[in-house]
Amino acid sequence: MYELLTEFERALARFGDKVALIAGLEINDKITPEDAYQEIKKHYKELKRLRKKERESWSEQDEDVF
Repeated sequence: MYELLTEFERALARFGDKVALIAGLEINDKITPEDAYQEIKKHYKELKRLRKKERESWSEQDEDVF
């Protein structure tokens, strides 16, 4: 099932898992809300970078078609 996903789609699934884990740690007072925010922000930036990379590859594929 997962072998058919793009790199971005796999990263998106991992992002959801990481956010859930971080939220659980924050809810149980294992990390501060600020630390949770910073961790999620860091993972989101990485996800955005992968999304941009994937969109650029779409543009390259479109150029190859025409």
